[in-house]
Amino acid sequence: MREAIMRRPDMGRFFLRRMLRKARNSAGLSQRDLGDAIGRSDDTIRGWELGKTDVPHSCIDALAEATGMSSELRGYMKKVARARHKGEPIPIEADMRFNAMYLSLGEAHYGDIFKWDSVLIPGPLQTQGFHFSVVRKSELISSDDYFEGGWRFKTERRRVLEDRQDQLKIQFLIGEAAFQLLKREPEEIQHEQLDFLDVCDRRPGWEIKVLTDPWASRQGNFEIYGEGSSSSAGPPFVYTEIHDSSWLIPNPSRIAKYDEFRQKRWPRAIRYEEYRNDY
Repeated sequence: MREAIMRRPDMGRFFLRRMLRKARNSAGLSQRDLGDAIGRSDDTIRGWELGKTDVPHSCIDALAEATGMSSELRGYMKKVARARHKGEPIPIEADMRFNAMYLSLGEAHYGDIFKWDSVLIPGPLQTQGFHFSVVRKSELISSDDYFEGGWRFKTERRRVLEDRQDQLKIQFLIGEAAFQLLKREPEEIQHEQLDFLDVCDRRPGWEIKVLTDPWASRQGNFEIYGEGSSSSAGPPFVYTEIHDSSWLIPNPSRIAKYDEFRQKRWPRAIRYEEYRNDY
């Protein structure tokens, strides 16, 4: 049983090593600086960040103190490290906050990304007006802090995608319902959002299409992350969610089933530039 678990796609190690490197860089520390701070060699830190060896769960607290990790990230790092030490799968697969962190890593490192949203414009393509008006209505949550935090997180993720210098291929497939909702907004919000989609559609490696065909409810929102031409990507996975939970799915046969939707629907969808002309 343990041998079978260890052969599963290694999402846990990818999360640990990438989050460690991100935290170290954010703190402005070299590998030697961090090693000195926790009593380890720079070769040890380098090995953890390259994924040659696991980050021990016993070192997470010291790493968190040295790099200024949030208590939330520290907790997730410890859970993943403990699971890997026991040879178990990631224990927090259906945790929406953990999955959001993992998606941010996916957008920074995976080379082939597909995002399908049936009723809203995907997060990286949203303007502030769309977020605070259309998304706010869809969430049915009144907390200002919730939406302020959500906008900061979206902005950070979008900047990561925009700043990538490798050969990123990212496809956005948007259901026509998103534009029907947009038409209910003031003209200022509409034009700002449409203009921003124009900007995004012209970025190298980015492509936006609109699906006007009907689709089955079971084919709801999901995202596919593949290695593409990236040398820093982790194992391929699908992200999907329902009302109260979300999942990272690394199973190759299940990924292939989701990819069938992309292969069949993407060619039938309308390029955003053409769709806007008829909007």
